[in-house]
Amino acid sequence: MVSILIAFWIALWQATLCVCKVPLTAREYGRANNQSLLWAPYRANCYFGLKPRYITEEPFVLGMMWFNSMDAQGLSKVRHFVEQGDKLDKYGWVWYDPRIGGKEMIIDSENNMKLNFTFVKSHSGENWAIQVEGNKIREADTAESIVLYMKQNGGEGSTSFLKEDRSHVKRSNKNEISFSGHSGQLGAYSVRIYSDQNDFYKNDKVMPLSSDCDPSKPSVLSLNIPDDQLWKAKDVFQTILGDSIKAHMESQAELNPYSVPSILTIRNIHNFPAGNVQYVQQTFQNHFKFNIIFNKKSSSDQIEPNSVDHLILLAEDLVKQKFDSKFNIPESSKFKTFAEETFSNLLGGLSYFHGTQLVDRKTQFDSESFEKFELLNSNEEGPLELFSMVPSRAFFPRGFYWDEGFHLLQLMDYDADVAFEILQSWFNLIDEDGWIPREVILGDEARSKVPEEFQVQNPNIANPPTLLLAFSEFLNKAKTLQEEILDVHLEQEYSTNNVYSNGDILNKNPELLISYAKNIYPKLLKHYEWFRDTQKGLLEEYMDVPEISSKAHADEAYRWVGRTFTHCLPSGMDDYPRALPPDVAELHVDALSWVGVMTRSMKQIATVLDLEEDIQKFTTIENNIIENLDVLHWNDEKKLYCDITYNDEAVEDTDLRKFVCHEGYVSLLPFALKLIPSENIERLEHIIDTMSNNETLRTPFGLRSLSKQDEFYDTGEVYWRGPIWLNINYLCLDALKFYFQESPLRNSKQVNKELFQKANDLYKQLRRDIIENVYSVWKQDGYVYEQYNHKTGKGSGVQHFTGWTALVVNMIGKQPDEL
Repeated sequence: MVSILIAFWIALWQATLCVCKVPLTAREYGRANNQSLLWAPYRANCYFGLKPRYITEEPFVLGMMWFNSMDAQGLSKVRHFVEQGDKLDKYGWVWYDPRIGGKEMIIDSENNMKLNFTFVKSHSGENWAIQVEGNKIREADTAESIVLYMKQNGGEGSTSFLKEDRSHVKRSNKNEISFSGHSGQLGAYSVRIYSDQNDFYKNDKVMPLSSDCDPSKPSVLSLNIPDDQLWKAKDVFQTILGDSIKAHMESQAELNPYSVPSILTIRNIHNFPAGNVQYVQQTFQNHFKFNIIFNKKSSSDQIEPNSVDHLILLAEDLVKQKFDSKFNIPESSKFKTFAEETFSNLLGGLSYFHGTQLVDRKTQFDSESFEKFELLNSNEEGPLELFSMVPSRAFFPRGFYWDEGFHLLQLMDYDADVAFEILQSWFNLIDEDGWIPREVILGDEARSKVPEEFQVQNPNIANPPTLLLAFSEFLNKAKTLQEEILDVHLEQEYSTNNVYSNGDILNKNPELLISYAKNIYPKLLKHYEWFRDTQKGLLEEYMDVPEISSKAHADEAYRWVGRTFTHCLPSGMDDYPRALPPDVAELHVDALSWVGVMTRSMKQIATVLDLEEDIQKFTTIENNIIENLDVLHWNDEKKLYCDITYNDEAVEDTDLRKFVCHEGYVSLLPFALKLIPSENIERLEHIIDTMSNNETLRTPFGLRSLSKQDEFYDTGEVYWRGPIWLNINYLCLDALKFYFQESPLRNSKQVNKELFQKANDLYKQLRRDIIENVYSVWKQDGYVYEQYNHKTGKGSGVQHFTGWTALVVNMIGKQPDEL
């Protein structure tokens, strides 16, 4: 029966039965995505947290917690938000797709618990189920407490509610707890917690301390918590349970150790009136499995308890099929499971944020701003919303501007529609001046995970503009697809009412993306100009240098505003060495390079939109930037691209420019971003020599961020001063492919065959080294990391950094047969 059901659903998914023919309207496309992406675990900062997307006024919010209630210290070990300090053996998605569902595995030795949270949706996407399954790891006396909390938000005067429904369920049955709810945005719904049979904790040696503290049955506590304070659900739980424990201790002369699970069962000790927050605590002795089922009452495809296991089998099969269709990794490959889990955890970081942000629009940066600066003039702005992936659920559960561009490069081939939804959400943040924050931290829940000094954003501070790079890639593919469709006169049909879509509506309707580009173009143009205006450098300081005065283009010199003596956070490479002392006149090669990429991206967008005047304008700017990279930043003596600073001690005009050369990622960026003309073989040869040199940047694990010959190598925080980062390594691999595998010069009679062979060998070996190292660390530790040690290859920095480190999956998937 199960196999028949799965076959039926897969056939339905693959057939994508149509309700409309292309071309779709933007409204139809939006409705399809809103339906299939309405529900998911969009609270990635929680080990498991659920809420709907774009339901802002009256959302339903859910979270899970757990602890060992046999342990007298169990209350201090409650797990809720993802924390590195919890030191779990493993946590993360085994398989996952936000449209379909997924399975998250958690191994927590300290609490002696192995848990699986599996999330699935009905075909319409309106209804969902969570299956919670657990077991103890070691044979020991264990009382495994799982705490579910749910809240139906709704402000003053709202008719929304969430309450326990006892009308058709006998609590003595212990198999089901039922709640009914209503939201002005979601409508009427029910939530059922159901299990066929469970080994609830019971010990014949001791009776429960009271009838409302009986761990052998579920305990329900209802109370009110303000909408904006629900993120403190763990604190509330611990406080109430702590008060209950204190009362037990005061009333009992002597406590039996076997009474601990009863003591650690929550009760309504303060006689709170019933409210819109429901805590449900269930305590188990051995293996357990139960389902939480949400059904919208008006829905035609409600989920029944006996269908959850079937839905899970279906969802897993669909997710794996979709992954296989996008990444051609053979089942026999040792990288298959690693790639599936790593990519699932990238997707598992997809989050929806809504709330205010803190912005300081008064503080300006000048020549006195190189000490540690403080943004003390903040105001709350918004509310705003953001649909975005996060770099790390534990350490960085918020939106990062330059990280997100790399996330999208990974995602657009897998699910173009989800990637586009994310991109739109970021572009919606562009304010009237053209600014997008470097970090987007919306609401108290997001702010609770950010040190206070980093919570406030300032519109003078930029970040590498990777989002435009991703968007231009999108448009180029859309234009190609549109031409292919026109060439073969394809008439395709596509379902817009199927939650199990393959995420390729845009691929079948590229005109939707091009239409969006026309509408968003004025805002992108404003963002582009904001970036150039705020980061513009003082080139006039160098105009007495003969080469610069005769060759440089005056408008194309840039620096990162907001850098200090020790850090240049806006550049993304925080502690990478810069000029000392800092100077307002210094110019940064990476800032100019990123403006070059931004300009090229704008040119590509203008080309797709057939804007001839803008194409010419951006072409001129791009050429000027490429020329300035050489005129301003190329040091012919060291054969490197370098930052420059003003030399106050110069005697000769030629010495007014002082090169600040630190061989590493910054010096590689003009190459990594493909800004060196292909015909400039001499420059490319120096770059290949640099990347191939074991005494500078090359390691058996990837390219170091800073040459080991540099005076700052392996000093200070050792953040971007040696460790290996996958985002820059990925760009370098992509550039190697661009210059030496895809270049039209490769077949030229005049080409340096030896150089091309060296570059291709470097590409193959570098790619293999990176993949093998990241895989071996994952196999040993169970995680991918923020960076990798430049001496040992071991993971370092933030653990479970499933943002751009997941680019390793793209590296594997593009040429799996060569590994």
